[in-house]
Amino acid sequence: MQTNLTINGNIMAIVEKDYNNEKTVYVQFLKEDVKKGFEVIKVKMTVQSDYTKLQQNQVVSIPVNLASVNGNIYFSQNAELKVLREQK
Repeated sequence: MQTNLTINGNIMAIVEKDYNNEKTVYVQFLKEDVKKGFEVIKVKMTVQSDYTKLQQNQVVSIPVNLASVNGNIYFSQNAELKVLREQK
């Protein structure tokens, strides 16, 4: 049995970072929790062909891998994203 995890939602921000001349792109989603308030979910993009598809306020579905380190959860893309609704 294989489990697939996807994050679906509205892209709130696209963040580009450079480290050692290597570009890393993250997309951020906003999750509302009744007890905790708002939480930012950050997904590291690994499929470079998807970089040009990314737009703020776009609804997408991103297949992800999950890693947990010291109680923090990290998400990284593991396949091409699907655009569910274009930006208005």
